[in-house]
Amino acid sequence: MKKIVILLPILLVLVFVYNGKSLGQNPFTPDGQKWEPVPTGHVPGKDNGELSPGAGDNPLHFQGADCGICHTPGRPGSDFVFTESGTIYQDKAGRLPLVGAEIILKDAEGNVISMTTNEAGNFFTYAPIAPDPALGGDPDTPRNWRYKAWIKYNGSVRKMITLAYVGATPFFIPRMSCNMHHNGRRGTRGALTSGRFETLTSYPGNNISFMQHVLPILKNRCKGCHTPESTSPYTTYGDETFDYSGGLDLSAYEKEPGSAIGVSDVVNTTYPEGSGLINKPLTGSQHGGGNFWDMTDSEYQVIKMWIEEGALKN
Repeated sequence: MKKIVILLPILLVLVFVYNGKSLGQNPFTPDGQKWEPVPTGHVPGKDNGELSPGAGDNPLHFQGADCGICHTPGRPGSDFVFTESGTIYQDKAGRLPLVGAEIILKDAEGNVISMTTNEAGNFFTYAPIAPDPALGGDPDTPRNWRYKAWIKYNGSVRKMITLAYVGATPFFIPRMSCNMHHNGRRGTRGALTSGRFETLTSYPGNNISFMQHVLPILKNRCKGCHTPESTSPYTTYGDETFDYSGGLDLSAYEKEPGSAIGVSDVVNTTYPEGSGLINKPLTGSQHGGGNFWDMTDSEYQVIKMWIEEGALKN
């Protein structure tokens, strides 16, 4: 009995400590942060930036533009140098701005930064972002400022699957806003969205079309990761490269010779509810890109109906 009493504290230490970190505090790497839950316990918008009132500065201007082009040292917006900024919309096409969405950042030291969008869908902050020791740890080099990001709106959470930089030294860009890559017209990943809004305004009750109904949903929800192999999103961290496509191209109905698997490879017409295409992003499931719907949502229902109708290439 005495041996058990002596060993118990040691066992508790082993349970609650892993590599010097408490469980739940995962390593700050793309893989370590892949399943990190959205931070809580802070005041939404606590780090919102402000511009000088009456000085002609307009926080509603240039929706979707790359804020970092101007709001960086030595450029026209150098009086207001943002550490991060961008625009959030209701859809990836960037048609309607989303007011009151919250974007949350967490840096390498665990600091949480929270911004909320204004009437133009814009957000920006001056809050410092800690440097990542794995990248050198220099606090004066924006390339070393790295963060994990989440978007919250009306109970929905959508996360950036990887870690992002503030600066990009290979292109000599001191500051990058989220709009550099996330823009409905010019960005490679489509506009930033909360994931809460339907892709199309309505769907038919039957005769679902892959091209007209299903594919737009997949492009809206899945394009950020599941794209063709030649353009699949990846990130580098030290000597490691992370590919987030999982070998799955959801812009293609079927696998092309020598390419990733396509939509038809992740549907089950015999058991539609078991199709990975709809149950992988289901609320409560493990999906690196987040959860997009539950079984009552129309997008889940319309894709399920398409599968029940034979998952046709129509």
